[in-house]
Amino acid sequence: MTLRKQNLVGVWTLERFVVHRADGEDFVWPGRQSGTLIYTDDGYVSVAQNRDPLPDPTPEDRARESNFYTGTYVLDLEHGRVVHTPLQSSAPAIIGVPAERAVTMDAEGRLWLSGVGLKERVTLVWRRA
Repeated sequence: MTLRKQNLVGVWTLERFVVHRADGEDFVWPGRQSGTLIYTDDGYVSVAQNRDPLPDPTPEDRARESNFYTGTYVLDLEHGRVVHTPLQSSAPAIIGVPAERAVTMDAEGRLWLSGVGLKERVTLVWRRA
């Protein structure tokens, strides 16, 4: 499906969260995930992602139970990307730092965003809410 801004704008629900490790391993982030992604027509984005606590979590697991940011976005259809610039975030180090995401829409209308997360490269798959 060809992606246009009109296809991006709206509310999305997280369907899948895949982590791509440097050693080539891909895995679905552990624990039950939930998330909401909102794109507005006037250039704002909001992302909130949570997961249920894991049994016997590491400190890193605890730190990754919730992630959010709000900010602005620029859609670059020519290069198949969207650039998010956080204005607020649960990870203060990313505030004001543009984050490029490869963006595609599959035949079923799901939105695929891929880019560097807090640590590794990740792909998040979203379905329209």
